[in-house]
Amino acid sequence: MADNNQHEIAAEKELLEAVAAGSEKAFRSLVERYWRHVYFNTLTLVKSAETAQELTQDIFLKIWLQRDKLSAVTNFRTYIYVVARNQVISALRKKITGTVAIDASVIREDILLPDLQMEGKDAYKVLKEGIEQLTPQQRLIFNLSRAEGLSHEQIAERLNISKNTVKVHLVLALNTLRTWVRNRLDYMPLALLIWLIEKK
Repeated sequence: MADNNQHEIAAEKELLEAVAAGSEKAFRSLVERYWRHVYFNTLTLVKSAETAQELTQDIFLKIWLQRDKLSAVTNFRTYIYVVARNQVISALRKKITGTVAIDASVIREDILLPDLQMEGKDAYKVLKEGIEQLTPQQRLIFNLSRAEGLSHEQIAERLNISKNTVKVHLVLALNTLRTWVRNRLDYMPLALLIWLIEKK
């Protein structure tokens, strides 16, 4: 029994280090392992399946965005509990004050498109329709970033605009796409969740 526990601890440590190093495959495994646990714990707090779903997505997005911290985590179950608790408290506070905020993440097309098509044509179609709703400037910057893989600095240089302007347009594009998809799908596919990560 002790040997099995040690093996599990070692395996999880290896997984966390892989995520910290930027492995999307390892992150998928982490999400699949803990999704139900986080979702149902969140559901008991917010009493809304839709809100719990959205918060669970945001919790894992936050973990990915702060993945460099994972190498130092010794108990991930405790770590994710603290992240989830803070995220729920933050969401409840925003609800009370009437404010809504969406993480300023950036979308990565190279991860999404193949996997999202596998998870469902409806999701892929809805996302493509959402991209068409972007303003010409947002769509241009979005495509330069996602289709061509350019950095914020490279896009700013090509379009002769500031790096901050590039970031603002990408954030606005993300906000539009997340709202568009959530209003038209009953769930957010895992591939889309992983696509909504910041490209550093």
